[in-house]
Amino acid sequence: MNKGLIVHTLISNSSGEVLILHRSMQEDVLPDFWDIPGGTLEDGEDPAEGAVRETKEETGIEISNPRLFFCRSKIDVEKNKQFVTLIFWARYANQEIILNHKEHQEYAWIKLSDISRYKTVEYLKDCLAAFQEQFGNYNK
Repeated sequence: MNKGLIVHTLISNSSGEVLILHRSMQEDVLPDFWDIPGGTLEDGEDPAEGAVRETKEETGIEISNPRLFFCRSKIDVEKNKQFVTLIFWARYANQEIILNHKEHQEYAWIKLSDISRYKTVEYLKDCLAAFQEQFGNYNK
């Protein structure tokens, strides 16, 4: 079975909101879903460095010191591939967000309790629940 390693970054601001991105309708994988910045780790790349790179590529935001807080594994039987997803957390430093419009069509800052209003990738609700449990008052 093949393996795939994916990294994402959950970015929070001082108002207690998190950044989500609306995937472009032209995306091959999960178009029109909301997600957080991330993508496939490059060969030999450190996961934290991959999270920094993917965040910069998709949002224009430069993060530092991302903290790993959530992990999941899923087997795609059709592709005969196991995907391992590592999710990091970083604080937002009030930088301008510049979306890569090939990948995302818009962004939103949302309260964790508002996530059910969005059509999200399947792991995101569990990720946000784990974030709330681990960090609670992270914006204080």
